[in-house]
Amino acid sequence: MLKNLAVKGYIIILLISFILCINYASAQDYPKATVQIVVPFAPGGATDIFWRSVADSLGKNLGGTIAILNKPGGGGIVGTSSVVNAKPDGYTLAAGNSDTLNLTPLFTRDLPFDTINDLTYIAKFAIFLHTVAVRTESPFKTLEDLVAYAHANPKKLKAGTPGVGTTPYMALHIFNQDAKVEIVPVAFGGGGEVVPQLLGGHIDAAFISIPPIKSQYLAGKARILAMFSEKRHPAYPDIPTAFEKGYKKTVITTGIGLVGPKGLPSSIVKKWEEVAEKTMKDPNVISTIQKFDYVADFKRGEDFRKEVADEMAFFKDLMQKAGIKPGAKK
Repeated sequence: MLKNLAVKGYIIILLISFILCINYASAQDYPKATVQIVVPFAPGGATDIFWRSVADSLGKNLGGTIAILNKPGGGGIVGTSSVVNAKPDGYTLAAGNSDTLNLTPLFTRDLPFDTINDLTYIAKFAIFLHTVAVRTESPFKTLEDLVAYAHANPKKLKAGTPGVGTTPYMALHIFNQDAKVEIVPVAFGGGGEVVPQLLGGHIDAAFISIPPIKSQYLAGKARILAMFSEKRHPAYPDIPTAFEKGYKKTVITTGIGLVGPKGLPSSIVKKWEEVAEKTMKDPNVISTIQKFDYVADFKRGEDFRKEVADEMAFFKDLMQKAGIKPGAKK
């Protein structure tokens, strides 16, 4: 019996060694071909711009070629689903931003995959920030002005958002709870639709990411009252954060990361983590992404997965408290 146990133990050791050797070899040889990063949104959007701006640096650090492939549809579902169903060999990965990973599951009925368990989380690269803005003619010069009026006039203020289930939409609900106000959300079909409504005086404020409002802000046609990050944006040092104004819960950003199919070899994940960290510490890359209003925020795969899961739980609780019904995304 002892002899049989010894033989079984020896076989197990051999199997483990064999698996480790394969894993090591896969990392050593990887990549042998072009790595496709599927962006599940149309060209020209925030996520697409980020990946195209860092693709060359990633390829150089990885020792291979990176190709960006756009597969829009379903608010990120179509492209992400194609990666969920891809072979887990490291050659088909997905640009996973937090809207798709932690909000889409809460606002989409019959989602064909589980964003936490059906994907391998590789790394988080950066974030982009969200703001509350008003037109220049607005009587609200500061965030305090907006809050004071909202306190005195419940449900009188209307704020535009890019749509139900977007991060700015959730930011408005978080801010309402944090500031104990009732600003009415008005959902549009994207940030590009919000800005004309704001400038035309059809809404009182806009909860929106930086890119859609940037040109109007720089032209002096819009005023950004605050950003919803803990620290001020390096490119906009004069704009305060809601956090520093005392609204400690209103810290909400959109993370940009990389995910792959379930079962991706750990050696390939580790290699990508090293590549991501090196890339996001490169001063030239940091300078490049800041021009597009991103902020480097590297996290390893497991930390990124935990962050997404924690945010999803937070948003689910927020939806219950705010009376937002799941499956309401349009």
